[in-house]
Order: sequence, then structure tokens, then C-alpha cells
Amino acid sequence: MKTSLIAAIPFLFLCLLGPPALAQDQSTGAEPSVATPATEERGPEDALNRGTPRGSIVGFLQACDAFDFKRAAEYLDLRNLPQEVARVGDTELARQLNHVLSRAVWLDDYTVSDSPGGIQGDGLPAYRDELVRINTESGEQTIWLQRVPRSDGELIWKISNRSVALIPELYDIYSYAPGVETVRGWFPEGAVFLGVEAFKWFIVIVLSLLSWPVFHLAGLGLARIFSSPGRPLYPVVRKIMTGPFVAIAVLIVARAALLKLGLSASAQQAAQSHTTPTIVIVWALWSIINLVRDGQQEKLQAQGRPGAAKLTKPIATFLKLVLLLVALLFWLNNIGVNITTLLAGLGVGGLAVALALQRPLEDLMGALTIFSQAPLRVGDLVRYGEVVGTVEDIGLRTTRIRTLTNTVVSVPNALIAHREVENLTYRTKIRYWPTLRLRYDTSAEQLREITGNIVRMLQQHERVHDDPVRARVTDFDTDAILVKVHSFMKTTDFAQSLAIQEDLHYRVMEIVRAAGAQFALPGRSIHLEGGAPLTSV
Repeated sequence: MKTSLIAAIPFLFLCLLGPPALAQDQSTGAEPSVATPATEERGPEDALNRGTPRGSIVGFLQACDAFDFKRAAEYLDLRNLPQEVARVGDTELARQLNHVLSRAVWLDDYTVSDSPGGIQGDGLPAYRDELVRINTESGEQTIWLQRVPRSDGELIWKISNRSVALIPELYDIYSYAPGVETVRGWFPEGAVFLGVEAFKWFIVIVLSLLSWPVFHLAGLGLARIFSSPGRPLYPVVRKIMTGPFVAIAVLIVARAALLKLGLSASAQQAAQSHTTPTIVIVWALWSIINLVRDGQQEKLQAQGRPGAAKLTKPIATFLKLVLLLVALLFWLNNIGVNITTLLAGLGVGGLAVALALQRPLEDLMGALTIFSQAPLRVGDLVRYGEVVGTVEDIGLRTTRIRTLTNTVVSVPNALIAHREVENLTYRTKIRYWPTLRLRYDTSAEQLREITGNIVRMLQQHERVHDDPVRARVTDFDTDAILVKVHSFMKTTDFAQSLAIQEDLHYRVMEIVRAAGAQFALPGRSIHLEGGAPLTSV
């Protein structure tokens, strides 16, 4: 699989090619996207479009891209050349110039005018324009465009014979090393794929295959530097270092090799769009997001937080979509698309979507709050308002609670995030605090005996914490004397607490009965003035 990926890198490097920056669309005749001065006249009619400096260089580059060097030679001024240069031959001179330009010049370096008169006010003669400057060890060499007479006397633009005379010298400087020349001889000259000669693809693929294991070993070393095999995150770090980072390093090698070998105008346009680097970087960042997501899921599962682990997937998907959108806008801007209008449209559309999805987004943010702060988890016993039950599921929109009566209540996450929820599972102990209602005919001595015996009973009970323990007469109600008991049972399980609570209730009832007192029934007594109670309801 890795070998297939390496072999695909050169294809990806020049995928989604746009038209050359200096070329016209042959099928539509549309003007290229590079801004040039507007003109009122187009110059003389010429089958090779040599009426303007820009038309001449565009025609030359198009002919070279098609490997039609015979036609490309028509754009060279071959008059009055030195004999040693003339012996090279017109087609070979065109090929050598194309080779020099592809290795030494980038599209942004060209200075061209779309005016028949060329660039005015540049200090040069009116018949001459500077095309590009090429760096050599002895200094810069300028390639000129010159307005020369055609066979019928019309003035057209060609590459100056002064510059043509420099081609053999420049070709010697920018010629390939003997090894590259040997590889070049293995392939036919017209073997081209995506604007790049076959021998260049061969060299790039070989370099990619050779560099992959080197970078893989380097990735293993970096993984051990940033982590160690004994750490939980080591597998994640190793996958990142030996996966996308290795691919990026191989891509850099492949791209550097292609630039060193030289690119045609169409291939340079593809390189300017940064298509493949954008794709690979997005893939690398997606891989990092996936690996971090998997690592977080494993960590949260180990912490007993499956709900929070579930949320990592939609968050990762959202981040990848945002990253893809940013990368797409970056790529569109690189290929010359004005993204200002697009961004404005996305802003309006995003506002409309946000308004339409306001409640779902609120619930999603509520789920994020629940999972991040963990006020409740699946399996917890909670009290939400009047609802008491076990959390059965925490989704992206609602939380389902199974009540004590075995019904299911679905509560929107936005409400849970903004309202108090009592998590009964988080209790370290369960409170026992009944309120005893004793009749008004209970004496003070009986009340002291009852409260004292209840405190002693609770302190001696093996399933009740001995501190705090209280039993106090707290109030006089309309039909009873109130005694409140306060203590904590030694359990956090709700079912066990019910059993302990039942046993304590029985013991309290025995204490009240042993003291000769009785529990008060709800009712109302009617007294006649000066006499005993008449009736009791």
C-alpha cells in the first residue's frame, strides 16, 4: 500500500491542473488570468499571435508544451546569429531555450505586455522589451523580446537574436548532469504526462521509493524522542511520525526534484496552485485528528466515561469539515478565484443555518458541557426536578432517564446544562432523617427518653455512622409534636439504603412504644370552654 501511495505522489502533484498563467485557452480563446495593460489595438494579424510581446511568449510556451519545437523556433529572431550558434539549428535552439526557462525561471518572473508597442517608459528602445532575467555564476543574463519586421514588412515580436545568441551558453549552465542525461535517453522525447517528461516522472518515483524507508526510520526515531514504548500515547505518536509526516517528507523530496529538473508553464501553474501539498497537509491533519480522537476515546473509556468518549467522534468530524473548508478556500485563492464574495455568501448562509439549527446546536453544546464537566454519567441515579431515575443514555440532543416506575423521560441537553441536577450516585453516604410526629399528650419526660434512646440506638447500629447523630424536638405542629432525626447510613447503594432504613424505622417504632408514647394522626380537636374535648376528627 505504501508503494502504491509513493507511486501516486507525482500524479497527485500535478492533479487538477489549471491553464498556464501565460497561455490562452485553445478551445475558447479566452484571455489568461494574468493581469496585463489594456490596449485599444491588437497589432498586426499574425497566425502565430506575435503581434504583442505577450502573445509571442505565450505562443512560444504553448509550442514547447506540445513539444513542437519547429513551431517554437518561429518565435525566435534567427537573423545575424554567430556561426557557432546558427549551426546548432533553429529547432534545437528552441528546445534548449525552453529547457533553460523551465529550470531557471518561474512564471512570476516574466515581464510581458499585451500592447503592440510593448512597455513604455522603461528606458529601453521602443522596439525592445525585457522578458526575464536568468541568474548565472557570472551575473544576470537578460532575455529580450524585440519587434522585428515580418517577411511582408509588418512588425511582430520575437525573442531577440541578441538573446538567442546566449542560448548555447545558458544551456551549458543549466544542462542536466550526465546521470540525468542517461536516464533521459531511455525515454522518447515526446513522452509527456501532465506537461512533464516521462524521464522526470521516473526520477521522481525512484527518489520517492528510496526516500520512503529513510524517512520511515527517521519517523521511528522521532517517535522515540517524543515518547517511549511504555507510554500510552506512544502508538499514537508512532503512527503520526511514520504515516502522514513521512508522506509529507517524501512529497517535499518529489516536489524539489521536479523543480530541480524543470517544469513547463502548465506544470508551473499547477505547482503555484499548491494542490497536492494542500491535499497531503489536509490528510496529515485529518490523520492527527483521528489519532487524537482514538486516543481520547480509549482514555475516556478507561475512566469510565463512555458518554464523553461518544462525543469525540462528532467533534472530530466537525473539526475535519472546518479544516476541509479552510483548505478549499486556500486552494481556490491560489488558483485565482476571488473568495471575497464566496466568504460573504458563506457568512450569510452560515447565519441562516445557525438560526435554523439554534435549538439542536444548544442541545449539542449542552451535551458538550455534560461530557466535559461530567455532572452525570450513564448508570448514575439522578434527581432532575421531580424526576428521579437512572441515566440510561446521553445523546447529542437528549438525555434519557429511566424512572423508578420504569418509565423513560427524555430531557433536552440544553435544559440539563442550565438547570440543577442532583446526582445521587456521587453520594459517599445516604442520609437517614425521618420526622417523627408524636401526640400532644406525650410528656416532656417521654420525649427526653425517646430522643435519648434513638441517639443511642443509632450510635450502636453497625450500618450507621456514629457522627453526626441527632434526635431533637424541633417544632410544635397544629396536630403533633415534631421530633427530627439526623444521621447517615454506611452505604451508597439505593436498594441497600432502603433495607437499612426499614430496620431503623422498626427500631424507632419500638423506642416510641416502649416510652408509652404514640404517633399523632392527622386531625383536629374541638374543645369546649371549661370542659374536656368534645369530639376528635
